[in-house]
Amino acid sequence: MLLRIVRDLTPEEVMERIRKFEEEFGMSFERLEELFLKKKLDTKFVGAYFEWADLVDSYKGYVEDGQLDYTVEENRDFEPEQVALLTPKRIQLLYQLANLRVESINDLAQKVRRNIKNVYEDLQVLSKFGFVKLNRNRGRAIIPESLVKEITLLIH
Repeated sequence: MLLRIVRDLTPEEVMERIRKFEEEFGMSFERLEELFLKKKLDTKFVGAYFEWADLVDSYKGYVEDGQLDYTVEENRDFEPEQVALLTPKRIQLLYQLANLRVESINDLAQKVRRNIKNVYEDLQVLSKFGFVKLNRNRGRAIIPESLVKEITLLIH
């Protein structure tokens, strides 16, 4: 089953994409930008230049103010077993997480009136799909964060 997912990337994912560009082009972004500004960049690489520039700019913003703003749209083919893991409770949890301000998994469980163990297990599954990020606070609290903005089921 094909799902269209609009989600935010994590800082780690942004860095991984930047590293892939560096490997593919065999240079840093600064060097590619220099070639672009001198008009010595082949036109077939212009699209890659702009995507790479967005990634670098987003990551710099993250380093400066702690906020990462990079959204992607992906089409993913889910196996029936994976789709089965997207239970109504987990989808509802995603929706609640996107609309609530929570300070911990316990806080989220209280706000959605569910057992903390079940909420934690559901968050683990959603995290494996890349829909949720579990951030460790300085203490022991884990703060869940929704990365998903939209999930659409595509029937073709």
